[in-house]
Amino acid sequence: MSSKKEQSPSMTAAKYADILHLARPKPSHQHPRMLVENRAKIFSPFAALRGYEEEISEEGWKKTRVSKKELSEEDIDRLSGLLRRIRSGMTVTVRYFQEDTVHPASPPLGIFCELTGRVERIDPVFQTLHLSDGTVRTDIRFEDLDDIDIL
Repeated sequence: MSSKKEQSPSMTAAKYADILHLARPKPSHQHPRMLVENRAKIFSPFAALRGYEEEISEEGWKKTRVSKKELSEEDIDRLSGLLRRIRSGMTVTVRYFQEDTVHPASPPLGIFCELTGRVERIDPVFQTLHLSDGTVRTDIRFEDLDDIDIL
């Protein structure tokens, strides 16, 4: 049983019957109402451990890294043939190795990414493939390529 006196809803209504029918008071000029956007900021979540989420995501990134695999001669020849067939403006999907430059390791560790985009340029001198997905331009080194699919 609760130590507070419990009141029935009818007793509460009777207690405040003289003010229940009144309209909501208008805010004063000295204390205007707070905007809804600002009110929401008051109740935003509080991060007691600042940087904790970043640390957790970084640890997750470290665990998903893999070693860069060496391609066989057949795979290198196949990729070279595909690169010779690609022209600017074509749409391709490439799978490539993205090295983790924040935490360098030997042999290189990173992740394999897949990107579909329009070929902007193939640079045989610097051996790079320049792709654009419409918003971001990505430069991929030939040595990082794992697979190419011409669409």
